[in-house]
Amino acid sequence: MKRTHLFRHAAGMVLACIMAVQPSFGTWAADTTDDSKLIALTFDDGPNTTTTNEILDILEEYDAKASFFLIGTNINEESAVSVKRAYDMGCEIDNHTKTHANLPGRSEEEILEEVNFVNEAVYEITGEYPKFFRPPFIATDQTMFDVIDLPFICGYDVRDFMADVTAEQRAESILSSAKDGMIYLMHDAAGNDQTVEALKIVMPELTKQGYEFVTLTELFERQGETPRGDLIYSEVTKYPCGSYTHHQNLYTGEASGDSSWGGWSEICNLDTQLLASLGESYAIEIKYHATSAPQIALQQWSNGASLWATIPASYSNGETACYLASDIIAGLQANGVDYADLDGMKLFPNGGTLELYSIDILVNDGAGPSPVEGDVNADGSFTLIDVVMMQKYLLHAGTLKAPDNGELHKDGVLNGYDLALMKKKIFSENA
Repeated sequence: MKRTHLFRHAAGMVLACIMAVQPSFGTWAADTTDDSKLIALTFDDGPNTTTTNEILDILEEYDAKASFFLIGTNINEESAVSVKRAYDMGCEIDNHTKTHANLPGRSEEEILEEVNFVNEAVYEITGEYPKFFRPPFIATDQTMFDVIDLPFICGYDVRDFMADVTAEQRAESILSSAKDGMIYLMHDAAGNDQTVEALKIVMPELTKQGYEFVTLTELFERQGETPRGDLIYSEVTKYPCGSYTHHQNLYTGEASGDSSWGGWSEICNLDTQLLASLGESYAIEIKYHATSAPQIALQQWSNGASLWATIPASYSNGETACYLASDIIAGLQANGVDYADLDGMKLFPNGGTLELYSIDILVNDGAGPSPVEGDVNADGSFTLIDVVMMQKYLLHAGTLKAPDNGELHKDGVLNGYDLALMKKKIFSENA
């Protein structure tokens, strides 16, 4: 039977059960600051008694956590010991199907057989079900999203499944792309010694750079995001525009289509003169729905020039995407052009259908946003997630980004009475 993720229940059902809420994500006790740099190392195609344990040895040396996506047919009495060791170290055990099957086009029953086998095997070893799913070959279709009740993870492909990619090349791939929120896709398949050697290069260097190695659950929690069931994630970054204010609305409505729809040219053209005048203090924020966030295209076609360069979103979560001036300016410089050289600059879908609701220009005036009562995870709004995070904090199972926002009783003490007031507040706001 498909397990329903807590945060995907209907709001009324969640509110009815709120007094008995148990977080479905793991606990953590690391210090959380806005400048923390988090990386999620993930490993596919285990478990085994050789490479899996060699990777665990390295993780243990650096007090690092990772997430392991298991193939069900690789789980046996011997390899289960490696799984339990990883779990006891604080690593996360996730789902990569029973047989590494290519699932698109298969029936619901076939898909669930592949997924549920691993779910139950992991539960038997650890007492917990997997929290994430990685589709074999990163191949998906809508039926998979409909029936697999786990968030989908992709990640930055280190190409370590290719024998001709050396340990040094694998390490360089990670080191050259490292940034806060990255998820790395690697493999602990038996005999993958080059990845073990790559980790010996990567771990001390990234540790020196101040990165923490966390599970996927911790990555989402500490970045203030709740994983959705209709996206596939390769990174989870912090919302970067908390200190920005609204400057100008460029579009509000409901537009939908793929990249071939001609209406995007009217809706999504950006005023390059306006952006140039704002210097590095602006961000473009959109409200949307799509599997992948749209990109910004830099276009030049006059005077014999030919340019089509893309700028990905600096942040996206399936509903909100932000494009920072610094990334856009870096894209201009990388292509040897300025705003004035462009013949066009527009948003456009990045594969599939884009549903677009608004485009706004934000500016960073340094004032910062007003605090939101109850918003203890500092994502700009008060939701059920804040109640769960507060409950975990009071159980000494987590930390809060903005504890002052949870002090609803105004007596200078953060305690169960504040939690009760938060529960009352969430009831009244959703009644």
